[in-house]
Amino acid sequence: MKYTIHVGEYPITLEHGNLDRNIDVDDLTIIDTSNIFGEHTTISAAVNRIGLLKAEVEAQMALSKMEYKLYEGTFKNNLRKEAANNNGKYKIRVANEDVEVKLTEAALSTSFEIDPEWIKLKQSFIQSEKNFNQLDVLYWSCQDKSRKLNGLVNGTTPDDYVKGMIAGKVNGILIKKG
Repeated sequence: MKYTIHVGEYPITLEHGNLDRNIDVDDLTIIDTSNIFGEHTTISAAVNRIGLLKAEVEAQMALSKMEYKLYEGTFKNNLRKEAANNNGKYKIRVANEDVEVKLTEAALSTSFEIDPEWIKLKQSFIQSEKNFNQLDVLYWSCQDKSRKLNGLVNGTTPDDYVKGMIAGKVNGILIKKG
């Protein structure tokens, strides 16, 4: 997977191996005591991958929020224009009936909330926010696991570390020995 970020005018590409399409959250956040050293070796890469995903989802959430906020602004501006041409009143559809409403900031502040397009955009934002929050929880759980593993391997000699590590897939990352 690749991510391109811009530092000033310079694009920088961050790349890592593809993530599994299914991430077992319990498997990723639990410490496998039979392979503490494998866990310790791979958790930083797992935290990094989750962090990059989190950043991507956060950007999608911000774009989704911007969409519904722009829609709100345009909706209100259109009603203001209509009211300017109609003695300070605008029409809004309520339960299959057009209702004339006097232009006030209070009336404008909720005027868009029954609009089907706004509802769709707001639902999309809520889903994006949910996705972000779920990844945020996973990210902080992995960070916690990393701190615990650091405490468990503190003071281990390099030879003990290598001897104790079991080859295989740990935290979504393949470990090869020798």
